[in-house]
Amino acid sequence: MASLSSLNSPSNISHTTALSTMKSILFIGGTGYIGGPILSRFIERDNSNLNLTALIRSPEKADKLRKLNLRGLNVVIGSHHDATLVERLVSEADVVFSMADCDDLQAARSILRGVKRRFEVTHVKPILIHMARTGCLGDGAQGAFSSETMYSDLDIAQIETLPVTQPHRNVDLAIVEADSQGYTHRYIVLPGLVFGTPHGILAREGVQNPTNLALTALIRASFTRGAAGMRGDAKNIIAVADVTEVADLVEILYDSVIANKTEIGHGSNGYYFVSSADVLFENLVEVIESRAGKRRAFTQEELDLYFPNLPSLQGFFGDNGRADSARSRALGWKPVKATEEFLLALRDEVEHWQL
Repeated sequence: MASLSSLNSPSNISHTTALSTMKSILFIGGTGYIGGPILSRFIERDNSNLNLTALIRSPEKADKLRKLNLRGLNVVIGSHHDATLVERLVSEADVVFSMADCDDLQAARSILRGVKRRFEVTHVKPILIHMARTGCLGDGAQGAFSSETMYSDLDIAQIETLPVTQPHRNVDLAIVEADSQGYTHRYIVLPGLVFGTPHGILAREGVQNPTNLALTALIRASFTRGAAGMRGDAKNIIAVADVTEVADLVEILYDSVIANKTEIGHGSNGYYFVSSADVLFENLVEVIESRAGKRRAFTQEELDLYFPNLPSLQGFFGDNGRADSARSRALGWKPVKATEEFLLALRDEVEHWQL
């Protein structure tokens, strides 16, 4: 496993002093369940030097944001699938938060083209903070067994054993390669299954998604079929993290990068797991079956019905994916929400589910 001292090698020393004056920040996916609290943090910052741009897919959400007349926030209507628009917006930004879709390789390539254009003009490496998922750690257990394997974000050799065929991995590797080519410094944040109530101005104004779409999809499918859903025997173990604490880590990471702290790893050393605890999937299922009905494993036909075109999500529900956030904690991230809080939050959502 890599030590913290290895983060101080010359290849990992962060940027130049020019970054301390950076102003332009682009948010892609800033109204999502995870992205909303992060964008809210920057909107609410007391910093007149920040010039924020949010790419918003929904015209209704964009209109709500514009009516708030928020200082320093520019709202652009469009999708992360619009390659030309994304490339242009990214080319105008010093920092890019990519939080829309960790499986969209074409969108990632649009972002990377824009980052490269920015570097060619400014000769300063833009910052790319990309939101991935710990689904890339999956082992294909299909709920049949628990695993003792723990991935550490300090153990790069271990992470590099993950093949490109793993969920999200092709996007992560494309972003790592861009860093190695020298035109960006990139940081990949990988939360586990995220839970909790989001906070911030976007949540208060009803602009962001209020719930985790993966958990919501699982609960909805369970109620629809009249049986709590699972893969196999639900013996797999997955990492979890509170949504506010995910935003905490991202903000700490950003501040550390801008402050030019030499311990900040980027590129192949720039993975940041966001996991405060593990949960046995069987315990999750137990909460859901309290109202949805006695547990029953999903058939493949049901997986395709309830989670169409989402093979990474189908796998995630049955995979082991345990993560040690050693690098994240070394930055000063101190999560307190653990397995008990996750199950309480899930129980509350299940109990208030509208039949």
